[in-house]
Amino acid sequence: MKKFFITGVSGVGKSSVAEKLSQKGIYAIDIDAIEGLCQWVDNDTFKIDQWHPGMTNEWYQKHKYICDKEKLTNLMFNYKDVVVVVGLPSNHYELLGLFDKVFLLQCKEETFIKRLTERTNNDFGKHDLEKENILSWYKNFETKMLKKGAISINANPPITDVVANIISQF
Repeated sequence: MKKFFITGVSGVGKSSVAEKLSQKGIYAIDIDAIEGLCQWVDNDTFKIDQWHPGMTNEWYQKHKYICDKEKLTNLMFNYKDVVVVVGLPSNHYELLGLFDKVFLLQCKEETFIKRLTERTNNDFGKHDLEKENILSWYKNFETKMLKKGAISINANPPITDVVANIISQF
């Protein structure tokens, strides 16, 4: 089995890529779409908390979006060919060892901000505080991912071109 992880900041196109891959018959797991796979967890109490649009920077500093590694592994190993996981949990560095390759979707700031504002499938990133939060850390995140060996994928072109580029590197 070949296992791939696609990550990037909110609004860069991860869910759209997963949808297009699924349409091509490639098993794609969007971690935000699987109920119970990821949870917002309080850093101090480790209790699950509920997120809603407009959370403050203080709330984000006190919480992490954690993907359950065991649940993810079980989902991945239900398939024998190619498995693609898309998302950006706070514990992404713990998950990288599960994958043969990691792809980092990147696009211009104005592009992902526009996508966040216009998207209808997810409310995360629509609030101004969330956009400010994303803008404050995404460059550092991208630099770290590239240093860890992630393959940069330009997410500015049409989604069909982005998906074709990713598939060509499987």
